[in-house]
Amino acid sequence: MNKDQFPKVLVIGISPWNKHEGTDTLQSIFSCWQKDKLAQIYTRSGNPCSDVCDDFFRISENRLIKSVINRKPVGERVFNDTSNDGNKDFAEESERYTKAHKKKSWLMSFAREFVWLLGKWKTAQLNAFIDEVKPDILFIPVYQNIYMCRLQEYVIRKTKLPYVCYLADDNYTYKSCGKNPLELLYRFFLRKHVKKISKNCKQMYTITQIEGDETDKFFGTHSVVLAKSIDFSHINFVSKQLNKPISLVYTGNLLIGRDSTIEKVAEAVTKINEESNKIIFHIYTHTPPKDSLLKRIASDSVIYHGKVDKNQVSSIQKDADILLFVESLKKKDKFKARMSFSTKLVDYFASGKCIFAIADKEVAPIMYLKDNDAAIISTNTAEIYEQLKRLVDNESLIEEYSRKSFECGKKNHDKNDIDNRFIDTMINASNKGK
Repeated sequence: MNKDQFPKVLVIGISPWNKHEGTDTLQSIFSCWQKDKLAQIYTRSGNPCSDVCDDFFRISENRLIKSVINRKPVGERVFNDTSNDGNKDFAEESERYTKAHKKKSWLMSFAREFVWLLGKWKTAQLNAFIDEVKPDILFIPVYQNIYMCRLQEYVIRKTKLPYVCYLADDNYTYKSCGKNPLELLYRFFLRKHVKKISKNCKQMYTITQIEGDETDKFFGTHSVVLAKSIDFSHINFVSKQLNKPISLVYTGNLLIGRDSTIEKVAEAVTKINEESNKIIFHIYTHTPPKDSLLKRIASDSVIYHGKVDKNQVSSIQKDADILLFVESLKKKDKFKARMSFSTKLVDYFASGKCIFAIADKEVAPIMYLKDNDAAIISTNTAEIYEQLKRLVDNESLIEEYSRKSFECGKKNHDKNDIDNRFIDTMINASNKGK
């Protein structure tokens, strides 16, 4: 593909692209793009550090809060920070988000919306950045936040450019909501924005086919599946002798009820090891565990390692025998990630390790893993011990599903295939706006 044909893309997202931290789905997707034809507007206080993009505009939410009182305009053009240093605003903001994640408050969600309504982010600096970038097309990730929709709508109105949307979660239906009246009210208003943005896009991308089918039904779109990819051209499946005891590894957060599922896994591991030490459960996470989980991991069978640098995760996964994927099984949380598809699953595939997946049977990743026979699966609490013991007692099964997970990744997440699909559809969407 001639890269001169690539349109100039402006991405409007929440987090800065940083190769050292955070999720990397969008960075993976745009790794095939030209740096000088890519720019991003983001709404966190952190610094970007990306191999994919050099040009950014930051609307620091921490400063936006202060602007409600001092009325100072918020927003600045920033470039790659190769030192990856933090800043005071980022530290304050991170502390606030950590506290907010521990206990979700919908009053705080509405308070944030008022900050964005009253804060001074519609600035001459933002307009100048957009004019200087001169994008050909906008890339709009659809989030669960009304304020992001309002920011995206502002840029869409200002530029009058064609745009594409990317849905990586259930950000529209009420299925992922609990029964909290404030949550339902927030979703009511969010749906109006999501529908408006989605129905008018030139191309809809979704992270799974299941979500694509549902999205097309709602908005009359023609979705293309777009997930993280891996270059499998230089990777081969390698059969590895199992550790003694078997190593079960989790590398992820403990949010949205996942900690409760992790507790059940720790309980199952401890039970399996009652007669002899057959398996060790290693937990790597940046999320501080609750006291109930700390009690479970106070044993020789379960080791809590805390936060680990992102660059170390790959080697940790390669040294494991079984990699754990979990979502909440609690009624109030189990559909929060109903349509999401974790980037870590693609990393699991590439590592060629057996996957033990635990989530409700209606969650998209479980349906995907089942359809591809790429993991050992538990869809309820009672199955966790049974399925894990089945693996521990049958080492050939670990080998079998290590190979199956690798083949699933190679078949469905090859970088060359996904890059070509993305490039073709983006060029086509850009041309529709001419």
